[in-house]
Amino acid sequence: MIKKENAKKCDEVKSLIARVIELYGEDINRDGLKETPKRVAKMYQELLGGYNKNVDDVIKTFDSNGFRDVVTATNIDFYSLCEHHMVPFFGKIHIGYIPNGKILGLSKFARIVEIFSRRLQTQENLTNQIAEVLETKLHPKGFIVHIEAEHLCVSMRGVKKKGFTTRTTIIRGLLNKKSDLVNQFFKDVRTNFDRKTN
Repeated sequence: MIKKENAKKCDEVKSLIARVIELYGEDINRDGLKETPKRVAKMYQELLGGYNKNVDDVIKTFDSNGFRDVVTATNIDFYSLCEHHMVPFFGKIHIGYIPNGKILGLSKFARIVEIFSRRLQTQENLTNQIAEVLETKLHPKGFIVHIEAEHLCVSMRGVKKKGFTTRTTIIRGLLNKKSDLVNQFFKDVRTNFDRKTN
C-alpha cells in the first residue's frame, strides 16, 4: 500500500516538475531534461522521507548504571529543506544531556535528527522537535540542543550573504542552573570541531 502511494506521489511530482520546466521556457524533451522530472521526484521522496517515519520506532534506552555526568553527542550532520523557500539548509547538531537512570543508544541521536530534518523545516522548529523528544522520551535531569547551520535561502538568493551562520540553542533542567556544565558542553563541541579541521 505504501509503495503504491509513493509511486502515485512520484508521478504527480514528475508532472508538476515537468510543468515548471516548461513554464520557464525549456523544452522538456531536450536530452538533458528528459529524465529530470523523474530524478527530482525521487530526490524529494528522499529529502522529505521523514514524514514516513516515526521517532517512537527508533527510540531505545538502556540503564545508565549510575552514570550521572554529561553525555555529549557532537557534530551530527544534517541536511533539511527550508519550509519558506524549499531551499536546503544544513550544518551540525550537538546534543548533551544528564541521564536520569536511562541513556539513549548513540546511533539513535543520528536517527532522530534524520527523521526531523527530512521534513520541511525551520531551524528553530528542528531544535524544538529534537528537544521535545529528549524531554518526553528520555526524561533527563537536564539537556542542551545546539544547532549551527548555513541557509542557502540567505546565501544563494535574497541578500546573498555567504558564510552566514545561524545558531539555535535550547537548554533545560539542571543545565539551566549549572553554567560550568554548559561551558564544558561547548568546550567539547569546540574540541571535536578543532580535531576534525586539523
